[in-house]
Amino acid sequence: MKRLLSALLLFALSNTFAQTKTDYQKNGDSLYKNKDYNGAIDAYTKGIGANQKNKVILAILYDKRAQAEIELEQYQKAIDDETAAISANPNNKDAYWNRGIAYGNSKAYQLAINDYTKAMVFYKGDNENLSTLYDNRGINERRLKQYQKAIDDHTQAITLNSKNGDAYWHRGIAYNNNHQYQQAIDDYTTAMFYNQEDVEDLATLYKNRAVNKQLLKQYKEAINDFNTALQLNPKNGDVYWDRGLTYQYNSDYQLAINDFNSAISYYQDDKNSKATLYNNMAVNAMALHQAQKALDYVSKAVEENPQNGYFYWILGSIYSQMGECKKAIEELTKAMGFYKDNKRILASLHSESATNLYILNQNQQVIDECNTAIALYPNNANPYFTRGKVYLKRIVDKEKAMQDFNKVIALDTTKATVSYIFSQFYIGNTDLAMQKLQEQVLKTVSADDVLNHYYNIACMFSIMNKPDEANIYLKKAVESGYFKQFAANDEDFDNIRKTPDYIALMADGNSK
Repeated sequence: MKRLLSALLLFALSNTFAQTKTDYQKNGDSLYKNKDYNGAIDAYTKGIGANQKNKVILAILYDKRAQAEIELEQYQKAIDDETAAISANPNNKDAYWNRGIAYGNSKAYQLAINDYTKAMVFYKGDNENLSTLYDNRGINERRLKQYQKAIDDHTQAITLNSKNGDAYWHRGIAYNNNHQYQQAIDDYTTAMFYNQEDVEDLATLYKNRAVNKQLLKQYKEAINDFNTALQLNPKNGDVYWDRGLTYQYNSDYQLAINDFNSAISYYQDDKNSKATLYNNMAVNAMALHQAQKALDYVSKAVEENPQNGYFYWILGSIYSQMGECKKAIEELTKAMGFYKDNKRILASLHSESATNLYILNQNQQVIDECNTAIALYPNNANPYFTRGKVYLKRIVDKEKAMQDFNKVIALDTTKATVSYIFSQFYIGNTDLAMQKLQEQVLKTVSADDVLNHYYNIACMFSIMNKPDEANIYLKKAVESGYFKQFAANDEDFDNIRKTPDYIALMADGNSK
């Protein structure tokens, strides 16, 4: 009888101990559900201490504590706990899944991929969970720039569960990264169907779809999507920024400036972003030939980030277009200091400096700068063109000039740049050069861009000693906003400077 009583007592004690263990877990689960993650961690920790000899329960508690740690972004602690859970019970499928989440958030993407792959073994036949695992693995493959693998995994996720809206969204991102823009657009469109109730998510999908339409140069369609994104979520600075770029690409320069200005208020604590936005505004102001506004915008960009060499380059370009050659050279020289390890950009800066030195009649310096630019990057056509003009017009070495102009023609595969067109003109292909300039006018949609072509046509007619035609096109360019100071310094107009029309145009106070 005594042995029986002892057995009953032992049974009772065991039940009491089991109930205590369950209480720790229930308490932790309740706290977790109420988003008291620190409280949940404390409860699970007590449970872990009370269950050191029960590996199955121990693994569950380690996993649950790790989930709370993930919510608190304590990813390394979560990884350690999930590793302990797996050590206690290698068949705990949740531990592999959740450790994969922690690895992914810790940017240990390959380790995350490995864990999701291990977890898949436990979910065979469970298509919904398996779909999520494939989707998660695809996200981490994309982060490793393994875009095709990511696309394949997201596709498998969709095959397993066609209602997995996240998988369409994530595959859209992978398609975008893989430069498959139309496929990305299609996936974002499908993902929208599954995100009708979440306004912010829906706004993001419209924004993402718009970006891919922009990349396909479907600018008007992209702008429509950006508009919808802003209607859904008016407080998204990224959308103003991206729509501004789209307006810029579509030659809607003032609208671009307006959007970049709207975006700035969302980046008050991000000096680099503010600087870039100011610089973007300057680029568009220059396209509108609003020189002073452009200078003001770039000056603000430099104030926000004086260590960005590109801003000095833009300043130099603005001064170049204004005909302020000495100031242009100063800013371009500053920019060079930031690009000592980038030969291609450094070559462009030297080439642009040579163009300004040409206007200042510093012939040997022009040749030196062009030689430097060519040595740095021989495939840039512009320094050959500038050097060719020095040889043709200043030093009068026609053979060297023709060699340089022919080099421009060979290098410029677009057959549309000013250097290419005027090189054709200088080697004697006058009709072809004029035809190319006229084609540029017909192809250009924006009136702000057309005036540049009018200016170049005026230059060519002047060189051809056709003053009436030259003055007509120069007047069109200047009255539309082209800088008179630049024209005043341009030797191409030497043949018409004494004509009444030229004198009247340059004396007109209503023109720039």
